Amino acid sequence: MIALCPESGILSPVRRSIAVLLAVLACSVLAVRFDAGAVAQPVTLDNYFSNLTRPDSPNHWLIAPADFAIKPDAVAPVFEAPVPVLIETFKTVVLRSEGAAVLAESANGMHVVATTPLMGFKDDIRALFIPVGQGWSTIALYSASRVGYWDLGTNRRRAEDWLKQVQNALANKSR
Repeated sequence: MIALCPESGILSPVRRSIAVLLAVLACSVLAVRFDAGAVAQPVTLDNYFSNLTRPDSPNHWLIAPADFAIKPDAVAPVFEAPVPVLIETFKTVVLRSEGAAVLAESANGMHVVATTPLMGFKDDIRALFIPVGQGWSTIALYSASRVGYWDLGTNRRRAEDWLKQVQNALANKSR
């Protein structure tokens, strides 16, 4: 609600400037949203990484093969397990994690949402399972905060922890 100047019944110069600024901002947001919606292709699990543009903020982390199309923050391990076994093991690790839920799966991908315990922030984690050779596979794992600029290293710790748990689980299976 914008108040009128009691003396004149018109908007004060400061309030008028604020109203104009808010109107311009609202139109800009709608224009950008409309523009992006008209051009963007639907992102699926199978094409997520080919459409990924990483932000300049430090609230995300990518672990992937060294030769991945997008430069990773850390190089993913290669597992002595075929893709279906890696997927099953990764999913087991995710479902044991507090606040994590699998939203979608495809033959070679998974979308997980993790909710932080203290503040309830939601982070999106996408995994792409990559065959490397007969009985071997690796992963591209991208964890990113939905809101905020810093995540205090949460996405990095989560990704590294989950991959360490996957390595341990696969090592125990092979014994």
